[in-house]
Amino acid sequence: MKEEKRLIITVLWISGYLLLIDLGINVIIPYPKDPRNVSPSTISQFFEYGRSVEGKLSRMTRKTQEESAPILSTGWLRDPRVRYFSGVPDDTSKPTITVYGMSHSVQLAEAMGKLDSSFVVRSFGAPGAVPSWSYAAYLSDKKQHHSDVVVLAISTYGVPLICTTSGTTNHFDDVWPYTYPRFLLKNGTLESVSPPFDSLIGYREYFYDPVKWRAYKEWLNIHDKYYDPLLFRRTILDQSSIVRMLRRAYAYSSQRTKKAEVYDERNGFNVNSEEVKILLSIIKNFSDDAQRDNSLPIIYIVNNLFMGDHLYRLLEQTLAAEKILSLSSHEICPPDDPRIYLPDTHFIPSKNLELAKAMMKIVRDNMKAPIKQN
Repeated sequence: MKEEKRLIITVLWISGYLLLIDLGINVIIPYPKDPRNVSPSTISQFFEYGRSVEGKLSRMTRKTQEESAPILSTGWLRDPRVRYFSGVPDDTSKPTITVYGMSHSVQLAEAMGKLDSSFVVRSFGAPGAVPSWSYAAYLSDKKQHHSDVVVLAISTYGVPLICTTSGTTNHFDDVWPYTYPRFLLKNGTLESVSPPFDSLIGYREYFYDPVKWRAYKEWLNIHDKYYDPLLFRRTILDQSSIVRMLRRAYAYSSQRTKKAEVYDERNGFNVNSEEVKILLSIIKNFSDDAQRDNSLPIIYIVNNLFMGDHLYRLLEQTLAAEKILSLSSHEICPPDDPRIYLPDTHFIPSKNLELAKAMMKIVRDNMKAPIKQN
């Protein structure tokens, strides 16, 4: 009995200390309540990463954009934030290049704009964008705007996430509520299922309506491979810093397991996976669509840090067979050389300029009409 009593007392003392630590972290290292504060301390961010997706969205979202986190408005397919790095909107005196994809593609477009003002250079990007988002962005944009050159950016990291449908499921540490279709193959034909909303206005309408938001989570559960109620749903446990750390560890573990079904560091991509088959179909459809619209299609292959040239080798045969132009970053930025990558894994500015020069050469060498360089 004495042994059991000592054990109980020990457990109670440990539990008490853990509770004090938990409460202390929330009091001493609070996360900013203002959603427009985009520079929280590193330590407060660390303890915030494990908050549920709904908890993070609640911190970011207000009923007006003036009160909400600025990042909330990025990545939407409807009413997008398209950036111009050279030229101005509706300038028909110069040929237009539009680059679709993640932040690496935005930096490429920015460098291209600095190099050559004889083109209008546009960027339609989203943080953490995966290939399915990039293709959906192209399909949406081409209905409103014709580009003479269209560049689709694809990263090694993004391929295993092709069967996601939102910035709330394709990443966990940082989330963005933008949405995109779920692409799938049926009898060899690429089809898509559209999300319930595809604009910031639609997101707010759903987020503030409990019935619609519940329906959206049910849609995610059916169509999104990375939707996980344990990560997504907000509960009172969000208040615990210890639970948040445990949830983050679970997120890393579960997502690593899912990604391993598609990509392996040693062997590269699983060519029999649904994700790879969809990727190859996206590339073929993108090229066919662009050529029908009299646009020059180019694939920009981003080989992420320490992930080798597996993505280039996966796509090489398809690109050659379909005669699709491409630029692979590994030719200029060896993926196993950390010196040419920034701490956030983007390329250093000088390498972005080299990549931009290589891309502009591809454009100029393959444009139907020669363009005088300014």
